[in-house]
Amino acid sequence: MNSGNVNSGNVNSGNVFDPDFSVAVKRGNRNAKWNRHGHEALPGWIAEHDFRPPPAVTQAMESTVARGDFGYHDLEQDVGRAFAAWSAERHGWGPDPSMVHTCVDVLQGVTAAVTALSEPGAGVILTPPIYHIFLQICPTAQRRQLEWRMRHDRQDGWTLDPDDLETLLRREPDAQVLLWCHPHNPTGRVAGREVLERVVELAHAYDICVVSDEIHADLLHRDSSSEFVPMLSIPGAAERVVTVTSPAKTFAISGLRCAVTAYADESLRRRVRRAHPPLLLGHAARTGMDAAIAAWTGCAGWVDGLVRYLTQRRDQLASRLAAEAPAAGLHPPDSTFLAWLDLGACGLGDAPAQRLHREAGVTLSEGSDFGAGGAGHARLNFGTSAALLDEIIDRLVARIGG
Repeated sequence: MNSGNVNSGNVNSGNVFDPDFSVAVKRGNRNAKWNRHGHEALPGWIAEHDFRPPPAVTQAMESTVARGDFGYHDLEQDVGRAFAAWSAERHGWGPDPSMVHTCVDVLQGVTAAVTALSEPGAGVILTPPIYHIFLQICPTAQRRQLEWRMRHDRQDGWTLDPDDLETLLRREPDAQVLLWCHPHNPTGRVAGREVLERVVELAHAYDICVVSDEIHADLLHRDSSSEFVPMLSIPGAAERVVTVTSPAKTFAISGLRCAVTAYADESLRRRVRRAHPPLLLGHAARTGMDAAIAAWTGCAGWVDGLVRYLTQRRDQLASRLAAEAPAAGLHPPDSTFLAWLDLGACGLGDAPAQRLHREAGVTLSEGSDFGAGGAGHARLNFGTSAALLDEIIDRLVARIGG
């Protein structure tokens, strides 16, 4: 594999997105995606794209270092204002900046909200197959995990039927929280407005709250049949919904540790904050806040270029698998740089990622780790260069093609 710069060239007109990245830097910097499974395997697992953040983000880091000012700071409101303006510009809804608080990462914010809005032993609803770390929340927090399972068919792909949610709520009266992954990880599905409206309606009818993880919101593919609608923009959502998000996935800055929790109702905000006071949870780091403000201020063109590029990689993957490995099922995601592959007909058993790591030298995320519906599946990260993605696909096709 090329250990220098992997470069597939300019892919857009106008605001050009340059997808250069250095494999040597990724390896040498102990990047988890590139190092954890050895140097021989090509990484397609962890949910982080390979590209450098936009110049505004790296310049903000350089400015912080040049000033040498790493002491106490007052940037919380600046982050809230930046996020509110970004969300309003990108998605047509922006919170009151005073109702936005930083946290270390989305998992911290999600866990804090779930545990604040539910009692020990109460039911928390997940939507499997689901981001595998979410499956750790209920066991570690002594909540009872309930499942609103996704449906799957060959025509429509993966969907959530609100009627199934209502059936679950009728059967489980102690349910108190729905943990909503929006857009959905690992399937990349974006729920339409009608589904969101029904979820809010059911939240009121059955007295539950919704914690909405919207970390992949900016990565909607432009040809998607769904639009991304912020959960808090739905009428009636304010009293029931807490949103948690971060620039980490869009801008590849997870290591800088900055996320936000947003509210639209003061009583709900107080309820979460009183359960987990700021002195317990702490705040995001100064460098993370600087990066988040820079990312959410003036980087719209860069994100547009990134999304166009990721759509090309998604389509590259889909077309090659259809032509060269038709047994592998893929419904192109509405959002994210993650492909949820159905490998059940490829002779790899219930744990295909293990086999592909061992036999093809490609590291994917094991489908069974994502809970019900995941056996026989694997999640592939296509957020890389065209050349490297072709190399990953070459290895997959050599093992499962035909």
